[in-house]
Amino acid sequence: MIKTEIKRGINLYTVKDKKFKAFRACVLIHRPLRREEVTLNALTAAVVRMQSENFPDAQKISEELENLYGGQMIARASKYGERQILKIGVQSVCDDALPEKGNFDRAMKLLRDIAFFAGDGNGFSDNVVDIEKKNIADEILAQKNDKRTYSVLRLQEEMCKDEPYGINPMGYIDELEKISSETLYSHYKKIIAESRIDIIFSGNFNEDEALVAAKNFADELSERDGVKIGEIYKAPRSQVKEITDKMDVTQGKLCMGFRCKEGLSKEMYPAAVVYNSMFGGSAVSKLFNNVREKLSLCYYVSSNIDRLKEIMMVRSGVEFDKFKTAYDEIMAQQQMMADGDFTEEEIENAKKQLVGAYESNLDSIAAMAEYYTMQLLLGTDMEIREMTEKINAVTREEIIEIAKGMQLDTVYYLDKE
Repeated sequence: MIKTEIKRGINLYTVKDKKFKAFRACVLIHRPLRREEVTLNALTAAVVRMQSENFPDAQKISEELENLYGGQMIARASKYGERQILKIGVQSVCDDALPEKGNFDRAMKLLRDIAFFAGDGNGFSDNVVDIEKKNIADEILAQKNDKRTYSVLRLQEEMCKDEPYGINPMGYIDELEKISSETLYSHYKKIIAESRIDIIFSGNFNEDEALVAAKNFADELSERDGVKIGEIYKAPRSQVKEITDKMDVTQGKLCMGFRCKEGLSKEMYPAAVVYNSMFGGSAVSKLFNNVREKLSLCYYVSSNIDRLKEIMMVRSGVEFDKFKTAYDEIMAQQQMMADGDFTEEEIENAKKQLVGAYESNLDSIAAMAEYYTMQLLLGTDMEIREMTEKINAVTREEIIEIAKGMQLDTVYYLDKE
């Protein structure tokens, strides 16, 4: 990944691979995860794809995407650690795969319009804003109907009650009701003017043309320092916090939040990835093979580490009368990891699974772009091949060190009424 500073606070990142017949270009607008603006950001990402100065409605934008050989649009607000990133982009066929040039330039004109000149020049359409407010309200309600998603959100909310990480990245319905097209457009112009902006190109494209496009994007933007965003680290509680919700459900949910050792170094990142794969992050993990398959304590069980926030979450679906048994076995498996009670075969199986997963990123422009987005957020610049080499070099001692740094902080139960 090659970084080029366009202006202070505005950077270009390029990841080129000629084997693709397409390219993806995304504008990333970095915002701190704040209760007072999270809903505005989610709604902004939904609205910008519906109207711009040169494409006055969704129909015109859709027609232009068809003209881009079935081009795709990306427009969403996502949570990364304790930041919310508005990701606005396009993906289309590269000029090298077409009989004549011009598709790249046309795609860049559309992206510039949607990312930086959304609306009609004076504001957003009341009708568009109202439609997208309803769509987002439906998505927020859908989170509660999907009990897997809901239980994880509730764990994060309770575990990180006084931290930005506990905020729902989709926003809140009561806040949606207060937003007008005028306030939303004012917020959109504000974040374009002050936020850190990263522009990422991936796939097959001409680097010089990408640089010209990025400079064109930034032409009317001022330099900026960006709003300061930093992860908040908290030590685990001295006494584990337990929360129980009761709902009309047919299956219980058990979610467990662990705090990682402070300052999990960049050098230990590959070891953390291997540890998670061995513990609960894959089909070769201890949680999957023992808690689910062998003991049949869970319908599903898995773990994942948020490297930006340095917390680990275990999520599972269990019978209501097996909460305690499943909890005890999950903790026993974690203790086995900390004690080094695992075989060389388990290590090798986890590494093979991870290497295969990382190498598969090389076959997808979207996956490749997401991998490198995480790299720039982590402040690292590790190519995928380098990452797989470091995974294969992880030692037993490093895995144990990661496991010993995991301490249970919060347990969330979703029980029947």
